Amino acid sequence: MHTRSLLRSILLAALTCAVLLGMAAPASRLLAADDQSHAATAQPAATGDHQLNPGPVAAPELPSLQQGQADIPAPQPVVAATRIPTPTIDLKLLLIAADGSEAALPAIRQSLDYLGAPYTVWVATQRPNQLTAAALSSGDHGFYQGVILTTGSVSYSPDGGATWQSALSQPEWQALWDYEAAFGVRQATWYTFPTADYGFGAFTTVDTSVAPVAATLTPAGQALFPYLNAASPVTIRDAIAYLAPAAGISTTALLMDGGGHALAAVRSYPDGRENLALTFDSNAYSIHHLTLAYGVINWLARGVFLGERKVYLGAQIDDFFIPDETWAPSTPCGTDPELTGTSYRIDGADLHAVASWQQQIQSRPTSAGIRLDMAFNGEGATDLEPNDTLIPATLELKDRFKWINHTFSHLLLTAATYVSTTGEIASNHAIAAQLGLADYSHENIVTPEISGLFNPDAMQAAYDSGVRYLVSDTSHPEQGTPTPNAGTYNQLQPGILMIPRRPDNLFYNVSTPAEWVAEYNCLYSGFWGRNLAYSEILDKESDMFLQYLLRGEIYPWMFHQPNLRAYDGSHTLLGDLLDRTLAKYDQLFNLPIQSPTMDELGRRVAARMGYNQAGVTASIVPGQSITLHAQQGATVPVTGLCGSGAEIYGGQSIAHISLTAGQSITLPLNGCHVAFMSLVLQ
Repeated sequence: MHTRSLLRSILLAALTCAVLLGMAAPASRLLAADDQSHAATAQPAATGDHQLNPGPVAAPELPSLQQGQADIPAPQPVVAATRIPTPTIDLKLLLIAADGSEAALPAIRQSLDYLGAPYTVWVATQRPNQLTAAALSSGDHGFYQGVILTTGSVSYSPDGGATWQSALSQPEWQALWDYEAAFGVRQATWYTFPTADYGFGAFTTVDTSVAPVAATLTPAGQALFPYLNAASPVTIRDAIAYLAPAAGISTTALLMDGGGHALAAVRSYPDGRENLALTFDSNAYSIHHLTLAYGVINWLARGVFLGERKVYLGAQIDDFFIPDETWAPSTPCGTDPELTGTSYRIDGADLHAVASWQQQIQSRPTSAGIRLDMAFNGEGATDLEPNDTLIPATLELKDRFKWINHTFSHLLLTAATYVSTTGEIASNHAIAAQLGLADYSHENIVTPEISGLFNPDAMQAAYDSGVRYLVSDTSHPEQGTPTPNAGTYNQLQPGILMIPRRPDNLFYNVSTPAEWVAEYNCLYSGFWGRNLAYSEILDKESDMFLQYLLRGEIYPWMFHQPNLRAYDGSHTLLGDLLDRTLAKYDQLFNLPIQSPTMDELGRRVAARMGYNQAGVTASIVPGQSITLHAQQGATVPVTGLCGSGAEIYGGQSIAHISLTAGQSITLPLNGCHVAFMSLVLQ
């Protein structure tokens, strides 16, 4: 039997710190979280054959601040701003911040990083009076295809909030407006004080942490955000918002509340400039930001940019075929899980229930591609009880799932020898062949407890056995802190790519709602201030998974086989959690979720890493062509580019162009993106 230990004192210390930090948060707040240090993330135990590796329980709170109104000079029409007929424009965005402290800045950067879209951050107070015409263009060559302002006036307070001023001087504003008008470059103001110049009337200020605002997409908004479920509102919460009507025939509302206020709008100017304004604050983990960010960026780029957006869900279930300890509801808090005296191994009825659930979610358009990944230990398929039902069910249902090597006996590889590691991997290969497991590749492994990553013998054995992809744990910084949708190559075997995997609070040792509620409240009742019911736990945990989906994160999620127990004959803990997550997702997005095999996942992560490191640059002659250049060999994702091998996702074409080191290539734009971006606002 494989066991895990719980050091409750460590957990309680972590929870106490998190609670104290949470108490210091102001009333008006934005939800946020850091990938490596979420609030109230319990620490893994240091002993035992298994570890309890919980994930983030909630995001910490950050302040959402009212903007101070800073005067912006009115643009003066000049001849120099006449539109250039056939410019060449670099496929890069200019992100302008005042002093770099704006909450929206990391939110915007995160969205661009997940896309892989190039951008330059310009902190105006650090570069006074440097935003000149020469910084933006040279002749008919424009350096940026879109401009993002973190706030509408790029305002900051030099005296702690008593007064506010724009970080851009009047000549800088004029240079920016002239550039946008001459090159047809759009601008977005991510958190806009609703002035008349941005197309708004009189406003009121709302703290949406007290009174959330439900906004509905207008017809123009539905065209600009076609990936959103237009039947559901976009709810602004935990942020300061300004409620103001759109003013004038040159302003088109995209999001409106029930009182006729425009929360998002596009203003068109006489000189040809366009600005998309959002009148509420954002943070990298606020759902309204994750919901709207892609549409704003895509509008800025007119549907053509370097990078790509997809939605992924990879659920990896460890310990298939073997039992795990379970946390009985009567277990006193602080008990070592090794000593509960109970365990569970799913049976054939459980697997049939899981297959039926999976078939049900596959009947929906957004989740049709989801298939679970079973990380199995073959030893549990050999020495069987006479009436074992799991193996016959596996033989019947094996083609419905994906399969991953989890070693034969769940041997921890931290100190394993070359010979023992090789034997563990090879024995599981033999079981996979004997059972005829589908979508099983010798290239993939989930090591037990994510062990052995720093053991040279284990990594050499894995590489020699054909392993090219394994998972790391995002809660362990020593295993690598990659950039979004990238991984890290193993430091001992650079030929093995480590794919980050997300832990969570559906613990390895719970199989029924009562078990999960009992252990969850042992760990987190201090953080929440009370015990949570089962439905509340599902709600909290699904919120975290929803964020991963909405930001387009490729990393898989960690679960264990007791989570597949059909506790009432048809429902499972994992099914309940994913049902709640997918229900929230479907309320917001209509994009299909992808669920590739682990080796395909690895290839996609490796491609992103190669692209990130290749020094790719690109330029566009609008309506005519795109030119790509790479300093190193890479496959370059280009959204809005058609051609042989291009795929359609979310109504947009995505091409993947292979370039060798030093190669440049010019490709025609044949109008394939026009259908997506043929908006009233264009």
